[in-house]
Amino acid sequence: MQDAPEHMATDMLQLRAATADEAPEILALMMRVLRASLRAEPPAVREEMAHNVRRNLEIWLAAPQDSVHLVALEGGRIVGVVLVKECWNLCSLFVETRCQGRGLGRRLVEAAVAACRGCSPRQALCLNAAPTAIAFYQRLGFVDRATAQALPTGFKALQRPL
Repeated sequence: MQDAPEHMATDMLQLRAATADEAPEILALMMRVLRASLRAEPPAVREEMAHNVRRNLEIWLAAPQDSVHLVALEGGRIVGVVLVKECWNLCSLFVETRCQGRGLGRRLVEAAVAACRGCSPRQALCLNAAPTAIAFYQRLGFVDRATAQALPTGFKALQRPL
């Protein structure tokens, strides 16, 4: 696996590899964004998504060398995060609600793509996009992919070739 960018500053924004001691702050950010973005979903869907987020964070903590996990900091505070397991499974992308619409999600995905290029066993990043995120990922070059996995209503399996 290629190394993630050590430090990439853009304006007042810094992108770098996440560290294990940041896990509580990362989890808090992900839960805030998840709650805000899934307000209209049934409680069972919200609970399943929260469970998946926690499980993916635990997988990263248990074997950080098997993932690309980047954080975006603004003023020393984590405002965005992307996690790619095994250099192919983009399982988490979260941007603080107040920071959305400024290109931060795009920067995080592009940095993850760069870090995974050449080490992905699938030569692609794959994800299951929530209905509200499908257009965002498609603008970043993600296309439909086949999956046998049962997805929640409205979710779409996508991939971006590396």
